[in-house]
Amino acid sequence: MNQEEQQYQHLLDECRTIAENCLYTAQAHFVTADRAETRSQWFLTVPSVVAGICGLLVALGFPNWIGAVAAVAGTVSTVASSLGVDRLATEHRILANSLTALRHEARTLQETMWREISHEQLVAEVRRLTDKYNALIQGPKATDIKSFEVGRRRIKAGLFEPDDCKGSKRGANGHC
Repeated sequence: MNQEEQQYQHLLDECRTIAENCLYTAQAHFVTADRAETRSQWFLTVPSVVAGICGLLVALGFPNWIGAVAAVAGTVSTVASSLGVDRLATEHRILANSLTALRHEARTLQETMWREISHEQLVAEVRRLTDKYNALIQGPKATDIKSFEVGRRRIKAGLFEPDDCKGSKRGANGHC
């Protein structure tokens, strides 16, 4: 590590920390979004299909009580839609995508762009990235520990390492 890198190291370390925090938080939100999407399918699609099939059966002359099943299934689907059960997945996915974009910003600054700007500009950029990360995670959408652990396992499995870095150690500058 040369003298210039030593002078900037604490700022580069902060960029690396922001990128890593973004990776873990984004993965927890992606897992949460996947679960919410599955749940919304159960509350929206399945009851709608059941209602349609039951309605068709009644129209074909099957007993009228099947129509009551259609009504209940239709009501479940309508209430779930009114409560916005499908919005939760979208909100978590949008947040996860924003965190992923921020991760790439932090990584780019930490690995390459810091050499192109002054110390004061780097300080300002790191501060901006930190503020942006803090603003994103203060939103009302939280994840649970199970989602975090699933995301962590994905990360530890190496899914987010470039192919040319798999199995190698990263150097002080973050490159493999």
